Amino acid sequence: MNESLEHSEVPKVAARSIGTRVLRSEDPRLLSGRGQFLADLALPGELHAAFVRSPVAHARITRIDVSGALDVAGVVLVWTGAEAAEQCEGLVGEFAVPGCNPTTMPLLARDEVCYVGEPVAVVVADSRYTAEDAAERVEWDFEELPVVVNADDSAAVTAVANTQLPDNVGLTGDASYGDVAGAFDAADQVVQGRFYTCRVSAAPMETRGVIASYEWASRQLKVWTGTQMPHYLRYCLTAYLGFAEQGIEVITPDTGGGFGQKAHVYVEEMLLPLLARAVDRPVKWVEDRRENLMAGTHAHEQFVDISYALDSTGRITGVRTHALGDGGAYHAPPWSMAVEPWCAAVVTPSGMYDVPAVEYSYTAVATNKTPVGAYRGVGYMAGTLARECLADDAARAVGMSPFEFRRHNVVRDFPWTNAQGIVYDEGSWLATIDTLEEMVDYPAFLERQAKARAEGRYLGLGLSCFVESSGESTAMSQEHGLGDVYHDTATVRLDPNGTATVTIGLTAQGQGLATTMAQMAADALGIKVEEVVVHTATSTSHAYGSGTVGSRGAVIAGGAVARAAGVVREKVRAVAAHLLEAAPEDIELVDGQASVVGVPDKMMTIAEIATSIYFDMSAWPEGFDPTLEATLAYDTSRPMFSNGGHAIVVEIDPDTGLVRFEKVFSVEDCGIVINPNIVEGQIRGGVVQGIGAAVFEELAYDESGQLLATTFLDYGLPTMDVAPPFEIHHLESPSSHSASGVKGMGESGLIASPAAVLNAVNDALGPFGVVLRDLPLTPEKIHNAIHGAKQEKPA
Repeated sequence: MNESLEHSEVPKVAARSIGTRVLRSEDPRLLSGRGQFLADLALPGELHAAFVRSPVAHARITRIDVSGALDVAGVVLVWTGAEAAEQCEGLVGEFAVPGCNPTTMPLLARDEVCYVGEPVAVVVADSRYTAEDAAERVEWDFEELPVVVNADDSAAVTAVANTQLPDNVGLTGDASYGDVAGAFDAADQVVQGRFYTCRVSAAPMETRGVIASYEWASRQLKVWTGTQMPHYLRYCLTAYLGFAEQGIEVITPDTGGGFGQKAHVYVEEMLLPLLARAVDRPVKWVEDRRENLMAGTHAHEQFVDISYALDSTGRITGVRTHALGDGGAYHAPPWSMAVEPWCAAVVTPSGMYDVPAVEYSYTAVATNKTPVGAYRGVGYMAGTLARECLADDAARAVGMSPFEFRRHNVVRDFPWTNAQGIVYDEGSWLATIDTLEEMVDYPAFLERQAKARAEGRYLGLGLSCFVESSGESTAMSQEHGLGDVYHDTATVRLDPNGTATVTIGLTAQGQGLATTMAQMAADALGIKVEEVVVHTATSTSHAYGSGTVGSRGAVIAGGAVARAAGVVREKVRAVAAHLLEAAPEDIELVDGQASVVGVPDKMMTIAEIATSIYFDMSAWPEGFDPTLEATLAYDTSRPMFSNGGHAIVVEIDPDTGLVRFEKVFSVEDCGIVINPNIVEGQIRGGVVQGIGAAVFEELAYDESGQLLATTFLDYGLPTMDVAPPFEIHHLESPSSHSASGVKGMGESGLIASPAAVLNAVNDALGPFGVVLRDLPLTPEKIHNAIHGAKQEKPA
């Protein structure tokens, strides 16, 4: 990593806006209905696409007849796998580590379908209604093949889920650090468990959609899509389809949530540009919720086996982890099946605990289900669930409270190098545990819990602590043995009236990036935050970005903004120094004023200086370049890590098995907090998503591979009536490797909250002598655990 991309030219400025509760600049437009989402767009002469999707999980296609669809009035074009394959064989999915077996996902299935919902044909017509009606007239015959829907069955190769993977293995690997065997041989006791995180959907409010328009005369392609990775999509349109990259513009309108599901390149995003070129008219596709639940990437499903070696004092001396991920039918590019088991095994085994010996293995297997992809927290959620829930099991085994067990094992001194050789430069790990215990008032909770149990009510407290790699970067990739290189830029321009325009390369799906980047730029330039307008990556014609993933916004976009603003800032200081007859290093830019340090009455406004730079050459120092615009890149030279934790109080109804959420206590350390409102909103949203993943949500399949949840009547999302009140506390251990000391935190709520929920439920179930380890925690599971235990242990 080039050090100049990190520290040099990043201004060290007084924080005026950073740290304050600036209201989100995006909200007036969005809340008043003035946003423009993809479905709102209508291009002149546009046509509409509808997909024919497989109703069976695994089959060989023996015949396909599109003549009935072509006979429908208004139908312009129908393609099957044969036509699509002439343009592109498919999207290659792989992960750049040994043990990965790539797959190619066809744009339209040609010979074999591998999951319910896989597209086999596409119809283009003059209206969406006509396209969907015509799609029902496509006739095709198939020969059903054996179906694999369980990861254990897939690993045992009871049948082959995808002929590209004859042993069903998409990814496998392992590593060991320290004397793991010695730790377990010498252990005073060993605690272990197998934890299951069920298959879920990111379920963004806005489903996926694409509009493509191709102008043959200029060979210009425009693609509108709510992707989180517009520049990567543009690259793929060149690499796979041959469109000239300089002639492609990917436009990202307002996007109603992504959460990782929109951080993939989908076959629909490849097909629509080809269709638009074929028919010489714009083509639009917006999926309905059924399509989204069937064909948008799924998430989280895996089994994690974990064991702790404990010495006589309750200290963890070794950890073994194996993660088995259900990857679905194909690798979903670019992240592949690795997003779950690799992340769970590699980046979460010890967490905040000082464990000297670590061993892990991971396997991702193919099944006849929708491909698994990225979703907020990726494998961190499953790895944290296993580690933190086993920590509660261990605490019970050694007779400690969940707080004391964690305190006994937590890393206290920094910098710290874990068993894998990864360096953590700073953190508030012990303070997180102590703060949560104080917020909960643990002794008072135990008294209340005992009193409630005497009354036949069952309260539980669950604790979960986390460390999150934040600001996904080249350095982070290299630290974990990967070869990914990230490239991100920002442009900052100071206008003649002293206001600023900022353009970043990352897209926004509701994170508040326009507000936080305005705060970063305002402090760097010394102007008010209201005087900064921010354009997120609404078009790939502007700043470049590697994608809004991995909690990158504040760290990477913020760093690029700070570097670019630093260049503009120094030009303003140089002219101010010339006009005020002072040295540039003595010029301070604050609150819209340029003043000489120590001489408060010697000042002029930044607007006056900007006007002079644009229109008055006499204001320029000798050799001055009047360009008040800079575009610079940013990356980090070292990985950085956020940390925090959640404690959740629940009450279980023993008669129904229902879980009521009483309160959430959250501690977050994301370095310097840019905007507490936005950080707290991210925490609340992520924790409620975690409650959904723990209790309400499941994309269940039957044994034939049929998805059983294809509407929100079947797929339960958490709603406001179950969202509990929050108490949030901020800790700040600034990063020494980012602009203003910020760290990322967008995924932390979902990373750790399911473990806190499971621990809380198991704490409530304590009197019944049962421990649950599989998500979701449905009322049926809880009811059966309670009443099964009562039958085994009569009162």
